[in-house]
Amino acid sequence: METSVSVVIPCYCCAKTIDRAVQSIAKQTLRPSEVILVNDGSQDDTWQILQKLQDEYEKNWIKVIDLKLNYGPSVARNIGWDLATQDYIAFLDADNAWHREKIAFQYIWMCNNPHVLVSGHAPNQSIIDTNLQEIVLLNQEVKASIVTKKQMLRSNPFETSSIMIKRNIEYRFDSKQKYCEDYFLWMQLSLDEQVIYLLDQSLTYVYKQPKSLSSNIFRMRLGDIHNFWKLWKSKRIKFAEMLLLMIKSLLKFMIFLISPKFHSHLKNIWLSYSN
Repeated sequence: METSVSVVIPCYCCAKTIDRAVQSIAKQTLRPSEVILVNDGSQDDTWQILQKLQDEYEKNWIKVIDLKLNYGPSVARNIGWDLATQDYIAFLDADNAWHREKIAFQYIWMCNNPHVLVSGHAPNQSIIDTNLQEIVLLNQEVKASIVTKKQMLRSNPFETSSIMIKRNIEYRFDSKQKYCEDYFLWMQLSLDEQVIYLLDQSLTYVYKQPKSLSSNIFRMRLGDIHNFWKLWKSKRIKFAEMLLLMIKSLLKFMIFLISPKFHSHLKNIWLSYSN
């Protein structure tokens, strides 16, 4: 049985991980109707791997798009979104994977709650082997809570790979932004009175590489601050609120810099480069 879901994956230099991501989609108890892989100007063997994956699965199930330049995840996701044909979009990052019941669990809940525009859930960052997906979810009661505006502005509650969203909305990711672009979209939706829910399940497996985990933290924090400025410019928040949010964001960054966790990240980066 297939669902009216299109999966969109931005692919940038992910030759070593994209197969795992696609396998986690193919193993879903309720499979999406299509998978759209957008090669975002990769400089490794990603494009060749995407073509190989397209040949391995059923005809027309996987669609591949090749962007000659690297435009960033916003552009790649928007292109996949615009090409999607199903009622819902599910986003997955190329270095992540899904629990085998993720689509069934979330899609059925979304269909039973048609007023909900977006739903997401917490990631599972402790699992390092997706073969350990033995938990049966479909018979469990779904616990869901509305994400309020205040909660959304406080912090991003979602991993992008957890999101399922209605395809036919007019919103899109900011194509000019490469960091925290997903968070900006969720804040836009929330401040525009759109209904967003957080599901109480961990259905996405997040694999973070030491090199990528800390190398862009500063740029991500700048992206966070830029988001608040854009929200003020679009009159979604007041000036005083913007300043307060910026200060909080900077304080979080400073606390992180002096934390043992940050120094552990630096050690991991050094060891990975040394190897």
